[in-house]
Amino acid sequence: MLDKGLLGVDRSDSIVRMKIELQARGVRIPQGMARELEAKYNAPAMKTGRFTLCLESPEKNVIPAFIVNGRRAAASPLHLVKTGPERYEVWWNDAKYTDVTPMPRPHFYDITTRSGAPMYKLAVMVGPGHMRSVVNQRCYYQQIGQPCQFCAVHRWWDANIEKNPSEIADAVAAGVREGVAKHISLTTGTLDTPGKGLEILVETATLIRDKVQVPTMLEFEAVGDVPLLTSLLREAREAGVTTVSCNVECFDEGLRPKVMPMKGRIPLATYVETWEKCLEIFGDNEVFTVAIVGIGEGDQSLLRGVETAARLGVMTHLVPHSPAIGAAYEDMPSPSADRMISLYERAVAIYRKYGLNPCASQAGCVRGGGFSAIKDVARFGAANDPASSKDGEATGKEDHVIGGPLSWVN
Repeated sequence: MLDKGLLGVDRSDSIVRMKIELQARGVRIPQGMARELEAKYNAPAMKTGRFTLCLESPEKNVIPAFIVNGRRAAASPLHLVKTGPERYEVWWNDAKYTDVTPMPRPHFYDITTRSGAPMYKLAVMVGPGHMRSVVNQRCYYQQIGQPCQFCAVHRWWDANIEKNPSEIADAVAAGVREGVAKHISLTTGTLDTPGKGLEILVETATLIRDKVQVPTMLEFEAVGDVPLLTSLLREAREAGVTTVSCNVECFDEGLRPKVMPMKGRIPLATYVETWEKCLEIFGDNEVFTVAIVGIGEGDQSLLRGVETAARLGVMTHLVPHSPAIGAAYEDMPSPSADRMISLYERAVAIYRKYGLNPCASQAGCVRGGGFSAIKDVARFGAANDPASSKDGEATGKEDHVIGGPLSWVN
């Protein structure tokens, strides 16, 4: 076992380390238990190996871990054990590793839309307070046989592949009115449109705004047509969108064409131009990009990219590659927990250098915190202690505070 204190995150037994291990290795779930979780809890994507388990820090903060099992989970030493009514633990081989709690199943999952679609096929909860919808899972790049090698968007969950924006708005409104949805993420597979799908995201956000007021994030690809991009982003802002993420996925220009045969052709300069327009419209701490760790890149190229983006005012949301069934890279190993901790810490140091706060965004995946541990590293550091967070960063958006029994929203 590695020594504690080599990095800011305790490498042996911190709750943050445990989350990172769960995401790095996957968690085996017995078939009967999987059916129970799907029926009773927030687990609509269990059939595709995706689910959220929540850990509890010593300071009574819920730390969500969104897990993608894929094929690797069959060999994982981590497995879920039920220890009593509504009580679960993750064990490492034959010993308890950590307590975990599945999220409750929202009531809106059992409501159907006017066309008869169950609402869980339109939008799902991926963490406490965090609702997400993939508006169209039929990616154009997959249709022409040139998909991103890490991507399995068509298998993201047991969902309607092409969703009706009006019905998504109905599902979001139901989640907000129930009190479970506090902020929204909208994304899409790349579409064969001038805005590459950004148009349908803005349409959906507008329909949501007409029903409820809720902070919303859009995730999209870089758009080279600057007048069109500007128009769509301004329309999004008027529709109540607070946060955006234009996702580069990989900073290594030598690797991008191999990993992303179509998306990798987009020059990084086009991303910079898109980010700058996003910053102009959405402001500080509300503009992100995603970089996937573990798809062949080196640490230095990744960190150079993080710094380049941060210098502009853009935060890179580092997400570990979790090989998904149906992706070309479904058998690629995940990045180790040690590597992720090192990269998270160095990325957080870069954020601080440029005055960026990952805990301050109003909506989306960084606020939600389930897909990555970068926000947890920024908030808790080694001791899982909010007081140890630098520059007041633990005072950002908090959706994960427990008061007595698990409290899933604030």
